[in-house]
Amino acid sequence: MYSILLEYPEDKDAQYCDNITHSANVELLLHGIHASQNTHNTLILHDTHDLTLALVILSSSTHYTAKIASK
Repeated sequence: MYSILLEYPEDKDAQYCDNITHSANVELLLHGIHASQNTHNTLILHDTHDLTLALVILSSSTHYTAKIASK
């Protein structure tokens, strides 16, 4: 499994982060990437190919910075 951490500005609360992370997960699904959200700011993927594509897709957001949390 692979984790992507979405880092939000410090002034954003957990509910905001949870909603935006959920939206990011839906965006990935629209691109055929299946992920799971396990916290308000973390997505789990099962494939290195999906991890790479997800980082490319998520990097265009202005709401957060996407980083690999674990491999």
